[in-house]
Amino acid sequence: MESPHSASETAPGGTGGSACRATFSRLLGEQRAAALEQIEAAWQIQVARIEEELSTGWRQHIAHAVDERFQEISARVEEVFAQQLDTRLAELRGSLRSELADRLNQSLRRLRNSQSEAEVHANLLDLSGMFCRRAALLIVDGQAARCEGARDFTTESGGQLGDMETPLASASGLLSAVAAKDTLISECTAAELSLELAGFFSQPPDGKVGLFPVVSHDKTKAVLCAGVGDGNADVAGLELLAMMAGVTLDARAPAQAPALVSISAAPVTASAGTVEPDWSALSATDRDTHSRARRFARVQVAEMRLFKDPAVKEGRARQDLYSALRPEIDAAREAFRVNFVAACPSMVDHLHLELVRTLANDDARLLGPDYPGELGAVSDSL
Repeated sequence: MESPHSASETAPGGTGGSACRATFSRLLGEQRAAALEQIEAAWQIQVARIEEELSTGWRQHIAHAVDERFQEISARVEEVFAQQLDTRLAELRGSLRSELADRLNQSLRRLRNSQSEAEVHANLLDLSGMFCRRAALLIVDGQAARCEGARDFTTESGGQLGDMETPLASASGLLSAVAAKDTLISECTAAELSLELAGFFSQPPDGKVGLFPVVSHDKTKAVLCAGVGDGNADVAGLELLAMMAGVTLDARAPAQAPALVSISAAPVTASAGTVEPDWSALSATDRDTHSRARRFARVQVAEMRLFKDPAVKEGRARQDLYSALRPEIDAAREAFRVNFVAACPSMVDHLHLELVRTLANDDARLLGPDYPGELGAVSDSL
């Protein structure tokens, strides 16, 4: 027979069953809360990912749309701008042509209305201000060049040259321009221009100086010097002004009766033995020596053309320039041989090239049968 105590412990409605149910409920609640928390965290992570994707996709979509729109706008703006630019450029070209034609017309009228040769020179110097910032006018007087006036158009001052006079033999650039009767762009150095002119045109330091001869009746009467190395000068305009001044002087003074000329055979080229050097194959020292040799040759021939003009004309007419200019040519050849040929193994006969090219007008036969030919000791590599 069971005891009353053991029966009470196993009864379904007893206190032991209540405790188990309470414990189970508590554990079930805890698990439920933990599951809900994990589900909520997972949901938050998923929501954050979705928001990020939506946000990124929206930005990319907007950026793509904006890019496309701006490309369309840019293309349209460029098209409209190009059309307007073309129209404006056409208008400016027409305006500049009209303005230039008007200036040149006024310049020619001013030159033609000059009452004297001195006034032609003064007007030429003043008009050069349209095409450069600094200019000087030199009058050729025999074997020298005298400064007629100078202008610094940036400061409206008359410069500091005064009554400067330069022997042409001491300024190779001026000498060449006078003898050649053609435009020459010269280095801004005392050897090329004279100390005074080089100082006047020394700004900017690396500038060039244009030499524009004023030629009347086949003779250089003056040289217009203008700074052309600063990028603000118009060489073509300055050259045209000098030509117009020469034409004006032609119209003022009657021309001398032209001398009879002889018609010779077609010119031939220079001697095939002398060729220009390959400058890229020369050292810096040799290039400098060649440059000085070419300058020396140019000056020597220019002096013959300038100071021995009757002999040059006679020698060309008789096709015997060497006989007509033997002392000058021999002296130049000897100086060239001593100073350049003997001093530089790569030297070529620049003097011979200049004699043929300039003195003989590219016809070597005009030098004559007694001309000794090019100097020897020329490098075989050249």
